[in-house]
Amino acid sequence: MIVLTRRERAIPPHHTIAGRREGVGLSGQLIISLLSPAIGFLFFVAFFLLWLNQRKLNYSLSAALGFLLSASGFVVQDILPPWPADLQRIVANLLFLSGVCALAIAPLQRRQIALPVRTLSALVALTMVSLFWYLVIQPDLISRIAIVSVGLAIPAFITVIKLLTVSNHRYSDRLVLGALCFTLALFILRPATGFVVPGSFGNYTASEQSVYWGLVHFTYVLMTVTLAIAFFVAIAFDLTDELHHQATTDALSGLLNRRGFETKAALALQDCQQNGRPVALMIADLDHFKGINDTHGHAAGDDVIRALARHIRSLSGDTAICGRLGGEEFGIVLPDREETAALATAGAIRRSFDTHGVTISPPPTVSIGLVVSASPATLSTLLSVADKALYDAKHRGRNQVCVVRQDGAHPPDSL
Repeated sequence: MIVLTRRERAIPPHHTIAGRREGVGLSGQLIISLLSPAIGFLFFVAFFLLWLNQRKLNYSLSAALGFLLSASGFVVQDILPPWPADLQRIVANLLFLSGVCALAIAPLQRRQIALPVRTLSALVALTMVSLFWYLVIQPDLISRIAIVSVGLAIPAFITVIKLLTVSNHRYSDRLVLGALCFTLALFILRPATGFVVPGSFGNYTASEQSVYWGLVHFTYVLMTVTLAIAFFVAIAFDLTDELHHQATTDALSGLLNRRGFETKAALALQDCQQNGRPVALMIADLDHFKGINDTHGHAAGDDVIRALARHIRSLSGDTAICGRLGGEEFGIVLPDREETAALATAGAIRRSFDTHGVTISPPPTVSIGLVVSASPATLSTLLSVADKALYDAKHRGRNQVCVVRQDGAHPPDSL
């Protein structure tokens, strides 16, 4: 996306695109020059409208900004009437650089990776200073092409490196990464082609018809279409994931709802049993929860539910599957936990439960029923056994952990 100076091109006003438009109407060169910004503006509108409807997709706004800025660069360079001195070239290249930086930032925002704002800002500033030098102080077309090409490639390179440091197991992640690698390759191959092929940069009187400037338009179209497709697919996957999350998550507690819990718990149970590993399941239930709602109101009851959910999540471990089964009842699956370890986790949940600032008198307590699977069993079977253990804990006075083994036997451990 390098721009030739008016001095280097030596094209009289009536030979510019604006002049030809007045004299001979739409020409092939004008159509080509309009195609790049038209595609850029089209994608800007599409991604901006997506952001307006889905404000959580902040990377959609960055992508829209990138398409807008880069398309505006072509408008400034190819379509607007000539500006004084070399201001037109400076503004056009600044728009190109800023647009590429915005497009490079979008994938990082999507993956919630720290944005290299200072690095990119310094890169743009350094590139523009160098460009100004070889544009005004010491005019040199080849140096400008090299400088701007490097300036365009570095943001894509930084983003690719940062994305490679995180997991890219999802199809949409790999697609976006591939699109960025393709963009980086275009930024490298385009000037390389110009340097290798004789006469690619044209001459001082016919530069608009040069091979290199045609390559600029062609590669821009390839880049924008590739990135746009990758971003569209990523947005579709992200929205699908969000819908699935909403369908399987309990809004009050933030844990899995019963549907989500049963789906993930069944998979974890199957995996443990197929590989001969133990798995524990517990049901935790708030004691006298109806009394809390009746005495302190449903808002206080909701606060207690949220507090217990945070408490369970913090103590159960990263591999645990936690869900709200309904009302004040919670389910926890603990893969790879023997009875002793599972009992210790259940005891910690019961003993250290704190409502985290919710003033309830008397303080709420938790009863827990626990079962450890030592042989193949279905999730419904283990839930039934854990529910029996919970009933025993309630029957024995509440605020305790009761264990019932898979065969229905009661071990002596109770907390």
